[in-house]
Amino acid sequence: MENFENIQSVNQTLTDDSKIKTYLLEISKWGKFLAIVGYIGIAVLAIVAIALIVISFITSIKLDVGLSLGTFGVIYFALAILYYFPVKFLYKFSIQIKKGLESDNNQDITLGFENLKSLFKFTGILTIVILSIYALLLVIGLPIILLIAN
Repeated sequence: MENFENIQSVNQTLTDDSKIKTYLLEISKWGKFLAIVGYIGIAVLAIVAIALIVISFITSIKLDVGLSLGTFGVIYFALAILYYFPVKFLYKFSIQIKKGLESDNNQDITLGFENLKSLFKFTGILTIVILSIYALLLVIGLPIILLIAN
């Protein structure tokens, strides 16, 4: 319980400090800007994905890597879906922080920070997954490369 009381006093100080409020308002503006740019990026990825899939159905072009355009379209679409979640968390963080600071509502500020936590958690898990894939590829690929080299 002692830690909870300390958090409450820090929270009260946080919303009372005008310099922190100024920084958080600026962060919310930049976060909203980056989120909007992110949404535009998601839309571009989705449009390119759809175009690649449609072109793949119209033609049967195979790329030098042996994959069709449709395969790349599906990959782009998956990336757009994956990119949606951190952008959504960033946008919600920015909106809630600004709303909470302007109305002096600690519940909105808390919701904003909850979305920031979700953004970091999602990014952290995604980083672990990607690093694990890299490690797996290294473990599988290195022996193959060594066999080919000999």
